[in-house]
Amino acid sequence: MQPQKIRLNEIERIAIRRLYQNLVENIESELRARLLARADLPDVPEFRASLGAAHVAIAWPAFVRTGFPEDPELADILVHRAQSYGVMRNLRQNVVMAENSRLEVLTDHGDRDIARDAMRLLIAESRFNDRFDDPRLGRGDLSEAADHRLVWTVAAALRDYGRQQHGLDGWSLDESIIGVATAMLAEQDDSAPADGIAMALAARLDRAGLLDDALLVEALNSARLTLYVAILAVRSGTDFDTAWEMAAMPDAPSHMVLLKSISMERTAASHLLVAMARAILLDEREADEVAARWMEAYDVVSPNAVAAAMRPWRLGHIYRSAITRFAVNADGAAQ
Repeated sequence: MQPQKIRLNEIERIAIRRLYQNLVENIESELRARLLARADLPDVPEFRASLGAAHVAIAWPAFVRTGFPEDPELADILVHRAQSYGVMRNLRQNVVMAENSRLEVLTDHGDRDIARDAMRLLIAESRFNDRFDDPRLGRGDLSEAADHRLVWTVAAALRDYGRQQHGLDGWSLDESIIGVATAMLAEQDDSAPADGIAMALAARLDRAGLLDDALLVEALNSARLTLYVAILAVRSGTDFDTAWEMAAMPDAPSHMVLLKSISMERTAASHLLVAMARAILLDEREADEVAARWMEAYDVVSPNAVAAAMRPWRLGHIYRSAITRFAVNADGAAQ
């Protein structure tokens, strides 16, 4: 029911499926390895052989067969990673890539906290894609709640496999499965999602007076989309999800409004609007026409109009979504 321009395209759908499947399979692989090391695992040779056979897929076929678990939070993460992957890939094709960027220089900054967060962001970015340049998503990219839900769901799929395919009593598997899942969750590393690292770095740079227009332009020119969005969020007083939504919304002036709200210099704003429009809309001619319309508005829109336009965005992504849901439900009830 969504307009064509904001629906997921086929490339994004394929990316989401690949991200999700790889995430499930990696969790399953670790659970299976841990199960095989448990002394209390039922001594059924066929079941043990299946757990040890990498070519025997268990969890993903179960998800496909029974339906994927509803998890709006995980869905949002998958959609965001797929969309940002597409935008970053297109940016790399259309913008000038910076050499020896300021982000890399920041890893040697005199402020140890800035240097640490810059290095953490570089490491987090290195996890975005695999060696074939396909998008990648790890457990460290999930919230704790989403991670727990997915691990326990995969664990339940392994239990169901033992019961359905090997005739095991599910209760006999519970102690070992609960044990490995609990241990796996307890040993989750402390790697934060890249957007959280980028927000922390942007906040530190802002306090140090280093969050200028040049860094914003360089972030986009380097296809460092996470840092770009984080800088927009900190400078505009919004959260990461809101800044991403505003910057990546196709054929809408929200990116222009965001740049105007931080008093971005006109030439730099024009460059950023064109680069993002081309990366999102893909049609270069259409993107340039859209960006030109935005720049016309950029030149004439008043500060009061910008402040009014930013007001609902500054409510925060979750709060704004909840308000919208109540408003939609109220309108439906009235009809």
